[in-house]
Amino acid sequence: MRKKVSNKKFKFVSKKMKRGILFVAAILIIGTMETGHSGGVIVSEAHSGRTDSQGGHHDYKNKSGLGSYHYHHGYEAHLHPNGVCPYENGNGTSTTKSSKQSVGSSTTTTSEKKTEPTLKIEDYSLIFETVYYYNNNPDLQASIGNGGQDLLEHFVNYGMAEGRRGSSNFDVKTYRDNNKDLEAAYGDNLKEYYVHYLNTGHKENRTHN
Repeated sequence: MRKKVSNKKFKFVSKKMKRGILFVAAILIIGTMETGHSGGVIVSEAHSGRTDSQGGHHDYKNKSGLGSYHYHHGYEAHLHPNGVCPYENGNGTSTTKSSKQSVGSSTTTTSEKKTEPTLKIEDYSLIFETVYYYNNNPDLQASIGNGGQDLLEHFVNYGMAEGRRGSSNFDVKTYRDNNKDLEAAYGDNLKEYYVHYLNTGHKENRTHN
């Protein structure tokens, strides 16, 4: 009887030890998903495969396209040419749209923003006059106001396609009716008539008003 009780105790203790070992192993695996950087913690874009003592990991199937070995430590998959990390020296460029990192107790999110070049009124002077566009489009007066830049952006982004007249100097309907060779190319795309006049038509002294 004593032997049977002892065996049961041994099996029970063994099971508890196995569970404890599995729990510790799970914590260690999770720990490899985070790396220290600049006094904070950066959560890396990890995928299957543990990092080694060098901070990189093997990619035998070359899923990253960088060969059989690469690094992450908070950035996208990359290599260390001559043993130097391009990101640590500020030379690396990330193709990700946004990144999130925790520094101290605060969390910051950075995003890349693509800025469109600002439209210049002088570039559209042949077909656009701020005062004329404002006075002859009363529906815009309340919604946009009399700001020259705002009115120009509306004219370029919407007004041209709608066939709105932006200047006393140019009438898109007259330009279209008197230049039948353009109608075959542009059809009902009114904005293209404005663009054609700006780039070519005014130099050819085409009828435009």
